[in-house]
Amino acid sequence: MYVIGISSGIKHGHHDGAAVLLRDGQLIAAAEEERFTLAKHARGELPRGAIGYCLSQAGITIRDVDFICSPLRTYTNYAQRLTEYFKFQFGHSPKIELYDHHLCHAASSYYGSGFREATVACFDFSGDSSSGLVAHAKDNDFKILTRFGRHNSLGLYYGMLTQYLGYQMTNDEYKVMGLSSYGSPKYLDEFAGLLRPDGIDYVLDPELDKRKRDAEIFTSDFSTRQERIFTEKMEDVLGPRRLRGQPLDQRFTDIAASGQKQLEIVTTEVVRTAIAMSGCADVCLAGGVALNCKMNMEIAAEPSIGRLYVPPVPHDAGVALGAAMLKCVEAGHAIAPLTHAYWGPEYSNDSIKATLDKIGARYEVLDDPVAACVTDLVDQRTVGWFQGRMEYGPRALGNRSILADPRSPGMKDRINLGIKYREEFRPFCPSVLYNRQAEYFEDAFDAPFMVVTFPVNEKIRELIPAVVHVDGTARIQSVHAETNPTYSRLLDEFSKAASVPMLINTSLNINEQPTVNSPLEALHTYFCSGLDVLFLGPYRLSKPN
Repeated sequence: MYVIGISSGIKHGHHDGAAVLLRDGQLIAAAEEERFTLAKHARGELPRGAIGYCLSQAGITIRDVDFICSPLRTYTNYAQRLTEYFKFQFGHSPKIELYDHHLCHAASSYYGSGFREATVACFDFSGDSSSGLVAHAKDNDFKILTRFGRHNSLGLYYGMLTQYLGYQMTNDEYKVMGLSSYGSPKYLDEFAGLLRPDGIDYVLDPELDKRKRDAEIFTSDFSTRQERIFTEKMEDVLGPRRLRGQPLDQRFTDIAASGQKQLEIVTTEVVRTAIAMSGCADVCLAGGVALNCKMNMEIAAEPSIGRLYVPPVPHDAGVALGAAMLKCVEAGHAIAPLTHAYWGPEYSNDSIKATLDKIGARYEVLDDPVAACVTDLVDQRTVGWFQGRMEYGPRALGNRSILADPRSPGMKDRINLGIKYREEFRPFCPSVLYNRQAEYFEDAFDAPFMVVTFPVNEKIRELIPAVVHVDGTARIQSVHAETNPTYSRLLDEFSKAASVPMLINTSLNINEQPTVNSPLEALHTYFCSGLDVLFLGPYRLSKPN
């Protein structure tokens, strides 16, 4: 049985479209639509490119697919619209199955974890008329403990904070999270009046929501995500907002710290209460808010928690996976744990060479790219690393990555300003060999998807300054030889040369562009940035010194 799961949709404002393909419960292919359209988040797009890739990867046609599965079961005539879409775009429509948006989120995390039983918390913006849920999952049963109302939304709360600080909601929340570490929670009392915990629930001040107050204007949603979503009350409480492009002063930095801290207080209380209700200490997180790695660190530190799992796609790209998983489970198929994220397109050496020759690039062919890359890294070159199958999810995990030496104090600024072209306060993350991570990071557990932050051991912070954030933490990627032997070997060889079993790892792209998919996109990023070296499979390109 072939099942395709999709996310995003026809409705304005939807984002992070993706498609996955499962065969008898086994994941075959998965990719986000932005990697094919080159428009970040692929807003308002059905994932035609990602669907086409999934079919090609499996060597099948749309007529071989038994079900198309999607969230948005509460949307009027959505199944009919999907049927017509598939007939128009692909010449045939399999049977359409619709599921609850947040149950799809929950399924993607629970089944991906491999846990037999879990407390599942989904914190999101909105979908299918709610903004998240908490459930007790056991075997294939989800017992819903609570649902969060559509307007009582933590995604909405953080979007308001993002907008207030002069950034773009549903895009720049990472900037707010990174900025928060530079401030102090001096406005925590003010935020406690805007958002407060309530056991397994929480209460977001309804007077903050402009969409709710001005319902006669916003009859559907904030389709552009550029319209103001908070009322004047937020400025009455916190003072004047930051205009886009306005310098960041300490007040705004402290507001970011305070808003982040209140999010952590609320979500930790929800999870703590949910564990008491479910009796299960193993926790799975999902929903777009679960991309907040600082929040995840605080939740992981909660004493009542046993194991914590956050998937590589907790945001809306993940509901495609959850929807397909739910259908496969209904059909009696087992779902294997999701231990890696390498489910996207791969390019043969011949196809890479054809692209290089077509543009007239100068390159060398290597017998051992790993050895050459280690030399470049030790010599303080910044490296574009394009190998194997593309990652599914927003994190580059060693196949579509920019790599550099974490020992270099100036490397963070060099990459931010000369390659990524982004704010200087944005941190970089380390990829680290799993069997060595306990030497460097406190309370660290297996975190292969770069979605949890951990404290860096104080004794070694000076050894790896480029990956230690201002608050003394790092968002790590645990690397395993079983799931990525080439990247694991690169880390191991670098460790032998530099005595550090980790590398700076950030996505192979320029700010505000999707992570690259194809060799041509990697070349574009290389030639339009300050990257020193690019490895495409066995081919190496370098710029004059």
